[in-house]
Amino acid sequence: MRLPIFLLLLLGLSACSWFKEKIEEPKQLTSHSNNIFIRERWQRDVGKGLGDLYHVIKPAVTSETVFANDIEGRVYAFDRETGKRKWAKHLMLDLSSGPGLGQTVVLFGSLNGDVVALNQSNGEQIWRVNITSEIMAPPQTNGQVVVVQTNEGKLYGLDYDTGKFLWRYSAKLPLLTIRGTATPQIFGNNLITGFANGKIVALSATDGVPFWERRIAYPRGKTEIARVVDVDGNSIVNGETVYSTSYNGHITAIAPDGYLRWTEKVSSHQSPLVVDGRVFVTAYDGVVHAYDAATGLELWKNNLLLYRKVSAPQSVAGFVVVSDYQGYIHVFDPELGVIIGRSRFDKEGIRSPMVSDGTYLYALGNDGELSSISLHLRGTRQQIEAQEESAKRRREEQELKENK
Repeated sequence: MRLPIFLLLLLGLSACSWFKEKIEEPKQLTSHSNNIFIRERWQRDVGKGLGDLYHVIKPAVTSETVFANDIEGRVYAFDRETGKRKWAKHLMLDLSSGPGLGQTVVLFGSLNGDVVALNQSNGEQIWRVNITSEIMAPPQTNGQVVVVQTNEGKLYGLDYDTGKFLWRYSAKLPLLTIRGTATPQIFGNNLITGFANGKIVALSATDGVPFWERRIAYPRGKTEIARVVDVDGNSIVNGETVYSTSYNGHITAIAPDGYLRWTEKVSSHQSPLVVDGRVFVTAYDGVVHAYDAATGLELWKNNLLLYRKVSAPQSVAGFVVVSDYQGYIHVFDPELGVIIGRSRFDKEGIRSPMVSDGTYLYALGNDGELSSISLHLRGTRQQIEAQEESAKRRREEQELKENK
């Protein structure tokens, strides 16, 4: 019954605003202060890129390696610092999402339901299984269970070492949904994710038993499109709060037991960003919002990127950054909400969310160009090098803190 919607989206309509983008022109870029030096550290080609359809494939990064793939199953591992290729594999699968990372494995899911685990160090296949359902989000793991979310509203738990089936959870979905799913977020033996029915669900990663569910968007309107309430962005856990967004819904802050802390109306299919007591959200129309993480008070919003198919926000070097359909990266002052830097990296556009390791930014363009990017306040070369070294030390200190 949901097949016609998938066909509609396959014809090229955006997954976030089917009719808006047909009648609204993207806002022209205006002048801005140029306080940020945006530098491409290295650039590498990743196969055939993302293709012409609405595929969203973002890279994944560890302390030493950047992993990326194209739509035809070509998988690459690059040195994080130099961009030197470590290994490459061709899985011969249709991939429409990026890699998921475990302690020693890198995980992939295909449009035909294949789940593949590769060795991070050399790319050798450890196991491959098929769950017969379309996968459009990276598989996730806690080192014991691999969790996979499918377009049909199902979660599968697989054994980390063998891929053996462990459990399944099913959500009831409406007729009309956005193409794509949230990525399950695993925290120890628990996980949380969202579905196209407008609900957030917390479950046991061990056996798939649900702890609680919370609706954050309600179907309203006379047409099926007006009633779309997908939760496609990832739920972000920060401290004792879960932050989630929904299409035609809200940005919502939820306690670990499912209790609602606060909610504010904004329609988004992107993952929120939580940093330094603020929640940043890219709305479906390209407006970037900032909220107080504790109260939900809107701190600022910026509409200078209206209808430019703006990505989810990322944080790097103390700044908030987004990309758009023309391949520009825009840098925001997180306190004031003004654009303080901009640079173009891919003329074919950057559809997929960028990835930040706190020090550097990684962007996979629609044509398959993977860029490692650094951001600095403008100054002398010595000042820039000092900023890079300081950012590197902060990242190493954070990694040590997280590993304790």
